[in-house]
Amino acid sequence: MLPSYVGYGLLLVFGLFFTLITFVMQRRRKQAMTAEQFSTAGRSVGVGLASASIIAAWTWAATLMMSSSTGYQYGISGPYWYAAGACIQVLLFAIVAINLKKRAPNAHTFLEFIGQRFDKKNHRLIMGFALMTNILVTSMVVLGGAIALNSLTGMNIYVAAFLIPLTFTIYTMIGGLKASFIADYFNTVMIFTILAIFATVVYVKFGIDPIYEGLSNMPSSDSMLTMASVSGLFFGMINIIGNFGAVFVDQAYWQRAIASKDSAASKAYIYGGISWFSIPFAIATFLGVSAAGLGITVGSPDSVAPEMAAHLLGGVGSILFLAMLFMAVMSTGAAELTAITNIIVTDIYRKSINPKASSDRLLNVSRKVTLGFGLMMGVLSILLFKVGIGLGWVYMAMGIFVSGAVIPVTLGLLWKKATNEGTFYGASAGLVFGVTAWFTSAYLLFGEISIRSLGELQSMFFGNITVFLVSGTISIGHALMSNQEFDFDSLQDKFRSFDDEENDDEITEEEIMYGGKQASAK
Repeated sequence: MLPSYVGYGLLLVFGLFFTLITFVMQRRRKQAMTAEQFSTAGRSVGVGLASASIIAAWTWAATLMMSSSTGYQYGISGPYWYAAGACIQVLLFAIVAINLKKRAPNAHTFLEFIGQRFDKKNHRLIMGFALMTNILVTSMVVLGGAIALNSLTGMNIYVAAFLIPLTFTIYTMIGGLKASFIADYFNTVMIFTILAIFATVVYVKFGIDPIYEGLSNMPSSDSMLTMASVSGLFFGMINIIGNFGAVFVDQAYWQRAIASKDSAASKAYIYGGISWFSIPFAIATFLGVSAAGLGITVGSPDSVAPEMAAHLLGGVGSILFLAMLFMAVMSTGAAELTAITNIIVTDIYRKSINPKASSDRLLNVSRKVTLGFGLMMGVLSILLFKVGIGLGWVYMAMGIFVSGAVIPVTLGLLWKKATNEGTFYGASAGLVFGVTAWFTSAYLLFGEISIRSLGELQSMFFGNITVFLVSGTISIGHALMSNQEFDFDSLQDKFRSFDDEENDDEITEEEIMYGGKQASAK
């Protein structure tokens, strides 16, 4: 629909724009960048900026493309089930955010809390779930952007997959988490602006009547025009269950709670969650449901959004959709990049490799990890593409792989009776039984175990629901039987700022030079 140089141009323009903004901000900062600033943005982010960042981080490529696909396939129930099914988790996370700020005010990752709340084996297990979540989300984000660039501009999909991460890796490496927040704000404004343009064009150009009549004349009109779509209901349940893992086990969302002011943490998730609802609900209605009602034929349901955008406004529509999609890819990609950097630096390097690392050393390692993982993102997405796994398949299967840790992690933060054994066996058994139920139902219902049968809604549903039932039953049941209690007050002095430790090291050196109390007083 567009020449390939448009895709390259968008990557170049957006990458340079946000890198330049970050560079200027860094030069004008009165305070030098430290490891603490890089990983937590100084824990001083207000409710407005935090809300915008949550909206942007939760707006994946799948939010725009997968939601439109549900509207095209399931009718008016699709947009609702996608938006509502992925909104609940962000709203409920406000409760978790409050407790994290209260019980571990100086923590850098939720895994750092898990390491103090539970034993080593639980820390390693939950870290495995967290890294798996980051890798899956990152792969989906980059792959979705690469597919859209390829379908709209003819840009080589492998080149796109490698260039997309570079656009946000560079500015994130320079400015850390605060740079991600600033970029998220710009991206959110742009996404809502372009969304409003598409909504206005659909309403002015076609109106409601032709779309309604087109849906009424379809063989499946009853399910397309009501909430009675069985397929839509199945998708909604999978969406609700699976996305708990994508929020509660993703360091990117814990990080926004950590970076927010105490007074802003819970409000940011409530405002952000409610505002985010309008993005998939609107885009799926105006591009997905409208395309179905107007009888527009598309190559694949996953590509209905960009094709409908081109149908509405031609080349301009394609450019607008690409810009909106690229904003979503940049925001989520940067959020995941900072999340995995914090996990590797805090829970691997600082915990096991170099516990006495200085703030400057941690900052240096953080930037190297950010660059290294940013370059790896393209490779991960290409692996999915090579295997032949689509965006929708990974989106619905993700809950099976990562949601086993949701209930154990949440109980560990909120409930003093949560136990080490219940957490470990609940999370691990949830994964094992979930995958088993997924494969078994695919074989019994469709006669084979393949990517196609595993991707069916029924197979996905049984796998996802089993994970929650098993992990919840084991973690709660063991806690009730053992009757142990954990003292959360004992954690108050367990978490310290990277910069505080640097200051402590300086005082220790002074004490050595000048002698005991005099140096301390000095």
